Amino acid sequence: MRVSELYNQVSQLGFESNLEDDERFYFAANRAVMQISAIRPAMSTYVINHKPMVNFVMANTFSPIERSEDLIFDAADARAFYFEADGDGIVYIQLWDDDPQNGEWITIGAIELSSNRRFIPYRGFIKKDGEFVSGRVRLVFAGEYLYSVKNVAIYRDLYSSREEDIPAFEPYTRYDVAALVPDFLSLDSPPISEDENNKRLCGKYDVENGSIILLPYSMRGCYKVHYRRKPAALNAENDAASDETVIDLDEELCTLLPLLIASFVWLEDEPSMASYYLSLYRERAVEIERRIKKLAPVTYRISDGW
Repeated sequence: MRVSELYNQVSQLGFESNLEDDERFYFAANRAVMQISAIRPAMSTYVINHKPMVNFVMANTFSPIERSEDLIFDAADARAFYFEADGDGIVYIQLWDDDPQNGEWITIGAIELSSNRRFIPYRGFIKKDGEFVSGRVRLVFAGEYLYSVKNVAIYRDLYSSREEDIPAFEPYTRYDVAALVPDFLSLDSPPISEDENNKRLCGKYDVENGSIILLPYSMRGCYKVHYRRKPAALNAENDAASDETVIDLDEELCTLLPLLIASFVWLEDEPSMASYYLSLYRERAVEIERRIKKLAPVTYRISDGW
């Protein structure tokens, strides 16, 4: 259905050839489109390319480690680091000087640690004299006092030349679908499903705040996220009587629009007429909802996955 067709139908329900206020019509139409779209939500997908950067620290540091004596983490040909620390201390960045006569660790950088009983993230590049290094490097957590360290990472790869793009090392990576797609309304249930081209997590993920997918660090792959999308809003600056914009609802749901919009438009001037159209809308909406439930597909899956 086009906007001009909808406008004419709403006008006729008020026994008018046109409406006095286009802006009021568009306001009511956008409100009605959002309300009716909930009966049979339009679905869309977003593919998450979940490729956390490889961490070359072999130890598991997701849980906090108390430093009462020096902690050392090393890797070869590293270019960046990330960690979180809670307490006062110092971290030395050291490079192995592979001298055949006097091989030793030399300090090429140091980071002062200070916090007020909370974990603070630290990240940076591993360079000597402004240039990336080659060979073995290590982070040495030292100091006089007891403090805690977690999520220690040493990376060989980089996303850019900006330190802020060095990724955090976390058990889960958060993907806010609402921020990633402009038409997000809500996540489907379940939001991640299985197909031949995308991996399935078998429930090994979490959802926060209704829009954020948390994918485990270890489960690398592409994941298709299903979400309910918002219908496109109608532009109130157009001339409604000649607006050829196609309304972003399927044709069956569009048949509900004139009744619901008429109940909005005539509420102030003709409350009895508005009430009548609202009751007709509700009856028709219930019929459609019942048919949707009857047509809902049922999938049977036995233990071998078929």
